[in-house]
This record gives sequence, C-alpha cells and structure tokens, in this order.
Amino acid sequence: MSTTTVTAGQSLVDVAIQELGSLDALFDLAAANGLAITGALSAGQVLEVPASALARVAVAGYFAGRVLRVNTANDPAPTGAAPPDGIFDGTYADQFN
Repeated sequence: MSTTTVTAGQSLVDVAIQELGSLDALFDLAAANGLAITGALSAGQVLEVPASALARVAVAGYFAGRVLRVNTANDPAPTGAAPPDGIFDGTYADQFN
C-alpha cells in the first residue's frame, strides 16, 4: 500500500482516478481510509492508496508520468496564489461555465 497527499480541491473521485486509474477503485480507496465516497478532503491530507485489482495502470501511469494531479474542483485559487496543477484550471471554468 502506498500513500498520496491531497491537494486543494481534490475529491476522493479525483484521487481514485489519479492514483488507481479507475472510478471503480473509488470504493477500495474510501474503505482503505475509512471515508465516505462523497466526503470532503483537506489539502495536505495523506491517504492510503490500496493495491487494487481494479487498477488501470495505463490511466494512473499517464498522470504519474506527467506529474499531473487530477483536480476537478471549480474553486479558483485565492488572490495572488498560483492555480492548482490540476487538469481543470480557471481557464476551463471560464470557458465552460
């Protein structure tokens, strides 16, 4: 089992896709951390990432190989702060909201 640190705006769904490559792994991730699948996460929170039979190595490897964080929160960075390094940033929100 490995760990990952949550960044601002990440949900458990984001972490499941980022670390395990599959939304199916969401339940494994939630159970490993004693969390509800819809529970809020805090930036800096460390999560246990279980070895999952449902892992999709190609998808998780894509994010890991590019040092990308999955972050689907539509929460802009505080004034003066750099935006999170997620796949959806303020540009996406401005164009599609």
